[in-house]
Amino acid sequence: MSESLHIIAPAPKKELLRGVLAACAIAAVLLTFAVLPAEYGIDPTGAGKLLGLTGLHQESREEGPPSSGFANTEAIATTLSNVAAKGEERSLTIAARQQTPYRSDTMDVTLPPGKGLEVKTRLAKGQALAYTWKTSAGELLLQDFHGEPPNAGKDEFESFIKDKAVSESRGVLIAPFTGEHGWYWKNTSAAPVTLTLQTSGFYSDIVRK
Repeated sequence: MSESLHIIAPAPKKELLRGVLAACAIAAVLLTFAVLPAEYGIDPTGAGKLLGLTGLHQESREEGPPSSGFANTEAIATTLSNVAAKGEERSLTIAARQQTPYRSDTMDVTLPPGKGLEVKTRLAKGQALAYTWKTSAGELLLQDFHGEPPNAGKDEFESFIKDKAVSESRGVLIAPFTGEHGWYWKNTSAAPVTLTLQTSGFYSDIVRK
């Protein structure tokens, strides 16, 4: 009884080379269009943003352990939606669950002639603060609404709102980093000036410095 013998010839070297090159090309495409935007936030082609992959990297960066001495938020979500009001360019959305209880404070602050002072709140990254302040008789003050991280160096701070001569101000801050965020006022007049500061939000403390 005879048996037929089938011999499978090895693939030519050119075919193997084409296969290897094709695999490398596919890997390069996946790396450029998916892995880099999702894992490292690197998006050279812009496709990662369109596919929502860069948002995955942003969320993973924001989910970190709380900083010592500051209450932290549970999570920060940034959306890449295209929803916007008619005729308006949308801005980046930042939404954060807050673990620190909501609070409101009112404080009267008196600045001596030619002197300045600070009032600071403690905010973890992503925590929100709303404020309004006004001088008692419309006097003008220098204002620098700013923040600095814990154990900051001499020039390690960021100014959010600066005014040379204002009698009142109001605003909202979602802290971009953990630290102390608040106001520096300077009275450039020859008489004392009193202002009333009202704050509300999810800060853990407010102190006069």
